Amino acid sequence: MKLSCRSNAVLQPAPTLKEALENAQCKFGDRTGKKIYQLRLNLATPAVTTAEKSNAPAVGLPTLDGFLSYVAFRAALGNVLNANPNLAKQLLWQWNIALRHQEMWIDFELPLRKIPLTGLNPLYDCSVGLPVDVNGDILIPVGAFFTSNSQQFKIYPEIVDSIPLRRRVSEPFGRPIGLKSKLNTGGGSTKALDNRLYFPLTKSYVFFFRGDKSGVERLLDFALKQQIGLGKKTTLGYGQLASFEVRQCSDVKATWTRTLSGPIYSNDRLALIKDLPYDRVFARREISEIPDTRNQELFGCERFALIATIETYGAYCPPYWLREQRTQIVRYGSIIQER
Repeated sequence: MKLSCRSNAVLQPAPTLKEALENAQCKFGDRTGKKIYQLRLNLATPAVTTAEKSNAPAVGLPTLDGFLSYVAFRAALGNVLNANPNLAKQLLWQWNIALRHQEMWIDFELPLRKIPLTGLNPLYDCSVGLPVDVNGDILIPVGAFFTSNSQQFKIYPEIVDSIPLRRRVSEPFGRPIGLKSKLNTGGGSTKALDNRLYFPLTKSYVFFFRGDKSGVERLLDFALKQQIGLGKKTTLGYGQLASFEVRQCSDVKATWTRTLSGPIYSNDRLALIKDLPYDRVFARREISEIPDTRNQELFGCERFALIATIETYGAYCPPYWLREQRTQIVRYGSIIQER
């Protein structure tokens, strides 16, 4: 019993370490500008993604705000370690706790424009990562498909390779092993998994964002130097970054949608390229005759109608992996129509 008490004490959050991390976070410049930037993130090794645990017919795409929040945490961790190398073990525990418990996660400032929402967590003015195909076309998610600048639809087999089901068999079936108690297959290190992973067939992703361009570049430089990968299984070498390019896009008018065109789409159809809270999308549609400049900046039009929405249960802002962040969302790949 005493050992259990000591073990629990070791795993308790340390407020002083959390405060040290908050004080060591990166500082950024002005993030309120309206300029839209395009970030092209080039990969040295294939990234590994997973589909969301829902019925949404879309491959999981990387998120810029989620990736940068992880990099910002790592940067603050490095700053504290450089100043206090004797706290290495304590910070390691704090790091593990923060990745699993909402009350210890720190919402670090990001170099992205923040969109406040009444009664909800704020949104960041950025898109999901759009794959770039072998022809250099940016692929836009549309339901269960992707469409390129050449107006051709592409389905999963052309976009990703599916890895066989990954299973962790925790029960010693048919083995001469005696267990004092039954293993917990519902969670922890002995959790039984049946998840499908994917290799996106792309060497680059494109993100659109508003905010502090130099701040984004600074975090990405840190990620390159520290070999922080994109996606899952990065400690095994997947999703390593090769390089990145950031440039201003004067021809792009919105960060949350892309215009659809082609034989079956008119020019007033837009595909969402960001997960958004359902209440936000429903409230911003054509319910008011008053022109809305915020809608114009984010959605590319002042008023719109919902045409084909993919509604599911998930997170729309970092930290994406925390269960407490999940709510009803409209997923990228949904279609709206300009009014």
